[in-house]
Amino acid sequence: MENYKENDDLMLYMALIEGVTINFNPTRNLIFSIVKPINYIEKPLKWSSGTLFFKNIYFTDLELINEFYEYPEFYRSAIISNSELLNKTIQKLNRLQKEYSSKLIHYYLYTLQGDMEIEFNIICESHEFILNDEAKPLEEFKGFDV
Repeated sequence: MENYKENDDLMLYMALIEGVTINFNPTRNLIFSIVKPINYIEKPLKWSSGTLFFKNIYFTDLELINEFYEYPEFYRSAIISNSELLNKTIQKLNRLQKEYSSKLIHYYLYTLQGDMEIEFNIICESHEFILNDEAKPLEEFKGFDV
């Protein structure tokens, strides 16, 4: 097991995935709509909504399972600057004479989807994580049964 698989570099632990949007043209982008706990000690739990945006994707092995009445959630994440997958992706882009505008980054994400643990990787140019300032009790988010 690689050392990075226990990291949570993006601080996504227990963030629920509300939705996913994928854009393919002119650039490939992936946007996760999430609900993230603010403080695990406070009762009742306060959560904030936000987005996790991966820009200019060159590779992903994203797999999502739609379990009825259950949201998928993030548990681990890593930002990797040097990996075998990253090197293979760059070699393939160079071999195909594809242009990429900046240094590519390998993102590793570990999710719990229903009763399945699913890991996936994203090779892209950058990410952006925006969390709304307003924290709300979990009961205020539609679709969550507490």
